[in-house]
Amino acid sequence: MENLELSLSSLGTISRHIDKSHNELSKYLAKQIWSQQDRQSILACLAQLLLEKDYTLLLARHLRPLILDLLERNAERIKADGRINHDLHERLCVALSKLLSVSPDAQAFAARYFNDAPPVFQRLFFTSEESSSVQYGPRRMKLRDLMGATLRLLQSDCAKFRVLWDWSACVSQLLTSDVMVRGYTAQCLALVSHMTDNQKTIFLRKVLSSDEILHMKIKSLEETQQLEVEKALVLANQGTVMWRQEKVNKFTRGQVVSEDLSQTVVAVCGVVLPRIAPKQTEQSNLKHLVLVDSTCRNLRRLAMAVASQKAVLLEGPIGCGKTALVEFLAAVTGHTKTPEILKVQLGDQTDSKMLLGMYRCTDIPGKFVWQPGTLTQAVSKGHWILLEDIDHAPLDVISVLLPLMENKKLMIPGREDCIEVAPGFQFFATRRMFHSAGGWYRPQNTHAALLDKYWTKLQMGNMAREELKKVLVNRYPNLTVVVERLLDIYCQLTGERHPDSVALGHTDSLHAPEVSHHRLEDKTTSLEGRGLSLRDLLKWSERISSNFDSTSSATAQHVFLEALDCFTAMLSRPERRLCMAEVIGSKLNISKEKAAHFCQMYQPGISVTELEALVGRVTLERKQNEVVRICNEKQTFAATRPSAVLLEQLAVCVTQGEPILLVGETGTGKTSTVQYLAGITGHRLRVVNMNQQSDTADLLGGYKPVDHKLILLPLREAFEDVFSQTYSRKQNLTFLGHVQTCFRGKRWQDLLKLMDHVCKSALGKSELQEKNNAALLQEQWEALAVRLAQTQQQIRACETALVFAFVEGTLAQAVKKGEWILLDEINLAAAETLECLSGLLEGTAGSLVLLDRGDTEPLVRHPDFRLFACMNPATDVGKRNLPLGIRNRFTELYVEELENEGDLHILVSDYLKGLNPNKNVINGIISFYLTVRKEATSKLVDGTGHHPHYSLRTLCRALKYVAANPCYSVQRSLYEGFCLSFLTQLDRSSHPMVQKLVCQHIMGGNTKCLKQPIPEPTGRPCIQMEGYWVSQGEMEPALDPSYILTTSVKLNLRDLARVVSAG
Repeated sequence: MENLELSLSSLGTISRHIDKSHNELSKYLAKQIWSQQDRQSILACLAQLLLEKDYTLLLARHLRPLILDLLERNAERIKADGRINHDLHERLCVALSKLLSVSPDAQAFAARYFNDAPPVFQRLFFTSEESSSVQYGPRRMKLRDLMGATLRLLQSDCAKFRVLWDWSACVSQLLTSDVMVRGYTAQCLALVSHMTDNQKTIFLRKVLSSDEILHMKIKSLEETQQLEVEKALVLANQGTVMWRQEKVNKFTRGQVVSEDLSQTVVAVCGVVLPRIAPKQTEQSNLKHLVLVDSTCRNLRRLAMAVASQKAVLLEGPIGCGKTALVEFLAAVTGHTKTPEILKVQLGDQTDSKMLLGMYRCTDIPGKFVWQPGTLTQAVSKGHWILLEDIDHAPLDVISVLLPLMENKKLMIPGREDCIEVAPGFQFFATRRMFHSAGGWYRPQNTHAALLDKYWTKLQMGNMAREELKKVLVNRYPNLTVVVERLLDIYCQLTGERHPDSVALGHTDSLHAPEVSHHRLEDKTTSLEGRGLSLRDLLKWSERISSNFDSTSSATAQHVFLEALDCFTAMLSRPERRLCMAEVIGSKLNISKEKAAHFCQMYQPGISVTELEALVGRVTLERKQNEVVRICNEKQTFAATRPSAVLLEQLAVCVTQGEPILLVGETGTGKTSTVQYLAGITGHRLRVVNMNQQSDTADLLGGYKPVDHKLILLPLREAFEDVFSQTYSRKQNLTFLGHVQTCFRGKRWQDLLKLMDHVCKSALGKSELQEKNNAALLQEQWEALAVRLAQTQQQIRACETALVFAFVEGTLAQAVKKGEWILLDEINLAAAETLECLSGLLEGTAGSLVLLDRGDTEPLVRHPDFRLFACMNPATDVGKRNLPLGIRNRFTELYVEELENEGDLHILVSDYLKGLNPNKNVINGIISFYLTVRKEATSKLVDGTGHHPHYSLRTLCRALKYVAANPCYSVQRSLYEGFCLSFLTQLDRSSHPMVQKLVCQHIMGGNTKCLKQPIPEPTGRPCIQMEGYWVSQGEMEPALDPSYILTTSVKLNLRDLARVVSAG
């Protein structure tokens, strides 16, 4: 709850200036305690006084922050009975015109109010009967006041009001006897008709005499001088309304509580802003942000910028709460749903058409419609928009934003559209600052520097330690006893970025930041740009707060393991992980030996029962899905230490509903581990391989050519469903059979006629009303009628052309059905493709909006949906990093290469368990694998002239081949399997080296079996080719006599035959 504290001296000043007949304030000022009713009466009294033209500027001078609330109260009174109270309306118009130059709230209020209110000069349109029916209060507004107000409003926003109002009635006022009315009207009409200065001078001379023109100019000058004085007085009276946060509502004098304000406004840290939705909707969005002192300061500055309708740039380090602050303000002011606040993640590949819009096809062939982009929607409909990482925007995006910020107009090239900014539009952007050499700096040489002079900048820093403590205690009360220790760990890992204002008196802590800072700098380089932030601290706290027991001896170990996952799992170098683990362990009374054990030796157990899967410290429920279980039984998964640890880390993330990013070299088992976890838990996993050509349509969906059947099948199912609810199926079996016959015979027109006939008769008959659920059935039949009409139009247009329909993409389907999705090589995808993920990464409730389909509501996210992503480190040519704004929202896990001999022994034994190999064979395979990897970095060359990359995938491919024993001899299968995986991609000069290693390590020097031919496979016809059996096709084999088999061609043919024979 928030208290606005009114200055009693200001209220006393207002009270002294007011006539006794209007003065109700004095009786409340005499009271010692204000009740809720008193506070409401005071605000109502002030709202009434604001409409008195003599007191308007007096109130604005002393109560500037409350002006919006008082205006909204008056607007409610004017439209109270569904009819306009013209007396109050005229008073409000005059008061509003006076406030335009001293209160930024007045300008925005005027734009909203006049959208559905009559013009200021409405009385000029009244007939004598209408005029006599209007009840005016004492001291009604004179026509000269109204025309003066009209002129001031027109001068403030000529483009809007000259089109909004009908000015024909004003022409007659040019002949009136009142000089002021004539003068004001003439100036208004000059503005409306776009007169030049010369034309305006001639026009005024015809309407007014020279003395009257001089009188008007003096009057205008006096008004200007008075407004300048008022502006100065407003600035001088800044402290007249204070604010403070209060837990308990104290009924003291001089205070107004936020609940006392009008329903259409909200107080945010002392700044009153308009609200677009009722109060109930916002509570769910507000619970996560804890308003500590620095957050309140930033929120107040942000609210003031919004009240002034300025574009805001929030600058600050990663994870300091830039986006959260904008989202909180949006929720408080009622911008809760997706179209009301739009977020766009910018990257160096972002295209301006994503912001402006493009033409898209529809379900009717040849018909294209304009699909406005996110920025176009926000500008034209008055929504809020947040552009993340503006410093990464390319030049074409900046060139779109420049005219918008300079002239409040959005230009759309190619459409000749120039969109004026709608009332309510608010523009936010974020820019990340980086930490180096003990200070923060913003990125240099970005195109976004062109916009710098137009922003209202809000610089945010990291929270102080005491504030972090408040946040954790507020959000996780059960962690209160260990908060200090958690913060010790976090602050030591992040270094100087969270100053401890309390501890600076101690000698120990003076040296700590320096040490931590070096550790941080070291760590940041190995993270390739991903630093720790408040987001990681909150994630860690979220994990340990569930089932936290401060009395249990196992708690420290649980907290330590979660810290390893949150703070060290993304590091690529084991020595870095160990170093950080020791730092964390020292604060949790865990010895260096134990910390080293968890980093290097710890192996979680994996056990699967019929109902659940136990992976280390996590228990996951198994979905009873037969198909998935059958697929899973075919998959070989070797429980090595790294794979078991990774599996446990994944299981924890799945339990917490966190999006997961796996980073590691090609072929280290990233995808297979996720597949195995999905298999043992019974979830369907969809794998999407991303690349530079990946489009948002692949993930979200788009209009694609489809068969007629795909369009009509869901329509027929919906028809039969509502038909069986309305009529008896038994009595209509013949009719339903006829529907089925039409569908099978592809008689689409007949099928649609049948359904249309039944639909019309169902809506036209009274028997529908006799059903218990008549209203629901009526609604279903009406919805079906609309779908039938659309489909008939579509089918008619498609008789000679392709049928187009919106086909949902893989990601959209997974979100709705609760499936798991893995986006492989996610860093290769274009920025606009990645931008669609940003909604899903914001907590477990985030979702998607299918804008291409014309949706405005987000898809309903299934609670079982989980998002995984994989990427290779951006160390090679052609590979790039993920945008930091997206990367930091994932839980990142680094998957290292498997090189430990003990783990390799487990892997080889698991794959070859059906062959019962002896120890020498297993050891030979391991020594070959380690040797060939070493040789690959120095001596071996592949067909393209580069060093080959041998990984776990290469080894597993060879072991899978050997396990099937296709040569009916283990020795020969070993030789062929390892040649197949490690040899075929090499340059001819490298062949003998690897062949020698295979014979030496795997065959043990015994090459006798290589002289024996491979037996012919049974059960299928085969042809022998260079010693290998290749499956025969349907046609007759034929030898091409013109094809010459040279020695090199024979060798290549042999390699090719080996690969094809392996299948």
